[in-house]
This record gives sequence, C-alpha cells and structure tokens, in this order.
Amino acid sequence: LGLSEVYIRHQMQSIEDFSEFGEYFDQPVRTYSSGMQMRLAFSVATCVRPDVLIIDEALAVGDMYFQHKCFRRISQFKEEGSTLLFVSHDPSAVKKLCDRAVLLDNGSMAMNDRPLVVLDYYNAIIAKKQGYSIAVKEILSSSTPEAEKKTSGNNWVRSGTGEAAVVRLLFLDEGGAPVNVFQSGQRVVLQVVVKVLSDLPQLVLGVLFRDRLGNEIFGTNTFHHDKIMSDVKAGDQFLYSFDMVLNLGPGNYSMSTALVSSDTHLVNNYEWVDGAYFFTVTNRSENVFIGTSFFPTTISVDRAEVP
Repeated sequence: LGLSEVYIRHQMQSIEDFSEFGEYFDQPVRTYSSGMQMRLAFSVATCVRPDVLIIDEALAVGDMYFQHKCFRRISQFKEEGSTLLFVSHDPSAVKKLCDRAVLLDNGSMAMNDRPLVVLDYYNAIIAKKQGYSIAVKEILSSSTPEAEKKTSGNNWVRSGTGEAAVVRLLFLDEGGAPVNVFQSGQRVVLQVVVKVLSDLPQLVLGVLFRDRLGNEIFGTNTFHHDKIMSDVKAGDQFLYSFDMVLNLGPGNYSMSTALVSSDTHLVNNYEWVDGAYFFTVTNRSENVFIGTSFFPTTISVDRAEVP
C-alpha cells in the first residue's frame, strides 16, 4: 500500500482492534476464511485516511455488525474529505454512501446521475433482462432539491410489459377528502385504480414507500394479504383501498407501485412505476422526535430503589 514498515507497526494495534480477531490475529492468513481476510484487508487499507478510497464489493462479506463498522468509518472519511469510489450490487449501500452513481451495462456506461435515478433505471433493466420490455422511460435532467419536492415532473421510470397499468392513485383522509400533506400517525386510505389491458392469470398490486434519500421504509402487496385477483380479463378495472396509519417522521417521501403476478416483480412484471406519488409528512400534534418512523409512546417515571 506504499506505507512504511515502521508506520504499519505503529498502526498495528488499531488494525487489530478494528478487525476484532482477538487471539486469531497472529494466525497465518492462509488459515483465515474469506470473510476474515476481507475484514483484515479493510482494517489495513483504512488504518490511515486515504485521499481516494476504492471499495469493490468489500462490504458484501462479513457479519452485520462489522458491516456497520465499515459504513461508519467510510462515512467519517467522506466527512473529512476523502473521495469514495464504491463498486457494488447493493442498492441500499449505494444510496447510503454515494452522491453520484454510474450504471454499467455490458461494459458500457448506461447512466450517470443521482443514485436514486440510476437505481430506478437499474430496476427497469433488470425487468427487461427477465424478458419484459421497457414500456415508458422518462429521465429528466433536473437535480435540484426543489425539483425533488414536486409531485410531478420528477425522475421516474415505468417498466414492464404494459399488460396492466395504474390509472389513478389517491390518498384520502378519514373524512374522505383527498390529501397529500399528512400528520405523523395520521390514518389514511390509499386508493389505487388499476386497468387490465390483457387477459392475465393473476394480478397482484404492491406499494413501496421510500424516504427522501431513497431508503426503503415500508412495502407490502396484495399477495401477502391474500387479495390476489385471478383470471382477470382485458378491460377489467379494480379499485384497491389500503387502510393504513402513516407512522412516519416529518419529511418528504415517495411511493412506488408494482403490478405483478406473484410476490415478486421479477416474475411477470406488468408495470413498475418508481416515484408514482410524492407526499410530505409534518408533526404538529406529537412530541418532538427524530427519524423516519413514529412510535406512539407513553412514558411513566417512578422513584425506585436500585439494589
């Protein structure tokens, strides 16, 4: 790595501490598992903050605890000015660590944009490789925060065979009035109207909620709720109603929809729309809290004798 032996000796204790091998640290590397070798390599490579840190799927190996340690160290390096080049198939890691993403397809650059935009397109390519065509693709050049807050004109990708489509999507409050600004903990009804364009053996509707950074926070579908529509015909329309409580923290969110035949969009992907709906959550009535999740909480305090 271009580091002197003296410097490595001075860093040896920190390398050992970060790898957490304990008594196995001095064992021959040939006796290490692939996960242990990766942990040691990461510990050595990051014992000093680099100007440029290149990671190629290194975080795919190892237990969850060590992965979190690696994420914290990488984030610290970024805050201190290091440049990160991160190669991965993990969408969540890309969204968490990167400010820009480049999608490679068959050795060529397919897209260079914000991570959420690129990952939406990546999902469309995956669907296409499963044997389905991309029905509609709209990629807008705007990357300003103001553009992300709009309910229309956002970066989105619609993919699938086009054999079914979402034609209306609406949130209603408890009084039945349309709404797209919600309170933390508010009960709402999500109404989705789906039109069938071809005869289908089964139809399943899924919804996925993301925060403003693109992190997935909740997803479900009618397959898991035993609401599968079977033997549907071209021209059929269905009104789906999701009665839910939005236990979300203040912020901006998006929702994606999927029309498929089973519990996954990788089989019979009729339509997938990323960023089908954007909405805002505020907190005007609950105690102040942080995070994207709202846990209704009651606290009691009593004097107690501690043994």
